[in-house]
Amino acid sequence: MDVYASSPVPSIQKERLKFSSKAPFVPDFVKSSVSQSSNPQEIYASRVHGKKLLLDNPVRKREKKPKKRNIPHGIARTNGSWSLDPSQAIFELFVPLHHLWMGYMSELLALNTTEPPSSTSIHPKLLKADFSGSFISVQKSKNPSLVALQGIIIHESENTFVIITKANTTKVLPKQNTIFTLRVPAFSTSLPSASSTILEIPHLVFALYGNQFRFHASERAGRKFKHKESIEL
Repeated sequence: MDVYASSPVPSIQKERLKFSSKAPFVPDFVKSSVSQSSNPQEIYASRVHGKKLLLDNPVRKREKKPKKRNIPHGIARTNGSWSLDPSQAIFELFVPLHHLWMGYMSELLALNTTEPPSSTSIHPKLLKADFSGSFISVQKSKNPSLVALQGIIIHESENTFVIITKANTTKVLPKQNTIFTLRVPAFSTSLPSASSTILEIPHLVFALYGNQFRFHASERAGRKFKHKESIEL
């Protein structure tokens, strides 16, 4: 048998395929695909007929995520951190804030003009009070250069107090291993002058142990403090 001989299949006349408009392909295909439905003609008329159908999934562009920068150890982020314009570092500009804080403490501690409050009623309220605007000084610290620094608190973070001194300088005081002196007005009285501070009026003095106040002001307001013995420096 000659394997190279021509095939005995007769030649087929080439004709063009013609689609009849009387029986289009798409409706018949859709109806046959949904033949299990109760009414395939209604499904085709409501969902397919006269509508543009996307037969392929569109190519979605992937969003490029910003690359994480490797920050060396010991370097803090500067974006979003609190800062003060050096030209605004003037003690007299923050004295009104100090006056507002004393009015806030008068309402919080329910001070009157005759008798000072008892210390037992003050302590729970001072634990949750806001210290921004108060006048504090450093009583003891493991850093000797911080001792005797005093001023108005203009910012409080989890681990620090930022104060402005009467010398128009800002100082960052760490809470850890530092004991502060906090002064609270003893009576609900008005200040003798607009430039005076709590040092010029009768006041109560409290020791503030920074190790136990290492929280944000918002966290401290809702925190339940437990009695702990403080280790003196």
